[in-house]
Amino acid sequence: MKLTMVSALLLCLGLASTGLAETWTAEELSEYSQSEIEAMGDDNIQLQIAYWEWRKAEADARIDGLMPQVTPLRDTLDELEARIAELQSEINALRAEIERLRSAGVQHLIQDGECLWLIASYHYNYNDGSKWPLIYERNRETISDPDLIYAGHYLWVPLPMLSSYTVVEGDYLGKIAGYSRVYGERGMWPQLYEANRNIISDPNLIYPGWVLEVPRSGTFGGTR
Repeated sequence: MKLTMVSALLLCLGLASTGLAETWTAEELSEYSQSEIEAMGDDNIQLQIAYWEWRKAEADARIDGLMPQVTPLRDTLDELEARIAELQSEINALRAEIERLRSAGVQHLIQDGECLWLIASYHYNYNDGSKWPLIYERNRETISDPDLIYAGHYLWVPLPMLSSYTVVEGDYLGKIAGYSRVYGERGMWPQLYEANRNIISDPNLIYPGWVLEVPRSGTFGGTR
């Protein structure tokens, strides 16, 4: 008896992958008529459909069972994302405030024995004592007499942020990065190092007189 290719394949394969139906050899199939073989093939197909529908229903049931656990996790995730957005907004506001304060100048805590001339003469301020009137004018609301200032009080020193810095005795990258006119944060020293790799081979070894670029954007190079 001659079998159609489709019928023979269906019946030879059967449901071997599922283990739910027996399989037949071509020799065994030769004992059946064409119509019987096709009927057997249809039965196998229906059985496979039923099997995979059962597997799907089982998977759906497992998903439904997990939903009570998934839903609270989704709610928690939504709450965390909302909190992250709030924190990011707070960070942005703080950054804006820092920039506003920096544009107004940097604060200096008056120490015993200091005067406006001495404060102006510091290398990280003006490096020129004769510029003390700039500090006085900026603080007229709190200083009535430029010759009379008190330790423990704060002064605003109207200074732009530095784009370069000349190394002095006792400086190191962390100290320089910590200056208010540089970054105001010692931990940012790697930015100075990376921007001045053309002159700095060892970040622990810098020399007075070197002019370091203070990168605000992009990459620069210092000079010796």
